[in-house]
Amino acid sequence: MDQKKQAEASSSGELTAAASAERQAEAKEIAESLAGKRTAESAKQSRYSPVRVSPGSARGESSPVAEFVGFLKQPKRVWLLVVGTIVGLIALVTVAQRGFAWFSEKRERKQEQAVASVTPEHLLARCGQPIEDTTKNVYPILMRTMTYQISRNETYIFDFSRTAEETSDWVFLSMKDANGKSYETAEEKVSALSCLNSRK
Repeated sequence: MDQKKQAEASSSGELTAAASAERQAEAKEIAESLAGKRTAESAKQSRYSPVRVSPGSARGESSPVAEFVGFLKQPKRVWLLVVGTIVGLIALVTVAQRGFAWFSEKRERKQEQAVASVTPEHLLARCGQPIEDTTKNVYPILMRTMTYQISRNETYIFDFSRTAEETSDWVFLSMKDANGKSYETAEEKVSALSCLNSRK
């Protein structure tokens, strides 16, 4: 029985030694093949350096889509800032538009009141003496024409009328230039002759 155990022990020792030797041979063979490949590769190296492409740049991570995705991942504070800025800009534009509309309406009302209140006396007070002031009696109406020459090329003619009664008021009929062009709106009249909008 001892012989059997010894035989088994020696055979198992031989197996382990054989397996170990085999493993060492395989390792040596792998090492030599790798060393041979390396030397072959180093001999074949070209004079140009290799170009390496990283997986991130190949996928195009710096594209606008990737930047937008990165922006969406920002914290709440940034989002609140963005939303607050947008709302603030909308409110600012709305207030500016309403303010401009209010200012335009106010200016237009003022011009309409100034033109509506034009009489020969007001015109004299606001714009001074005309170069010509004629009154015609076309019974039962009096027609009055006042001509103002602002510059060599600018002459404006104002027409008024009233009834022949002493107590009646003059009514502003029209404003034309020397070429016969008629000014219809209050804005056109005030733009042509700014003294119409005077407070006098």
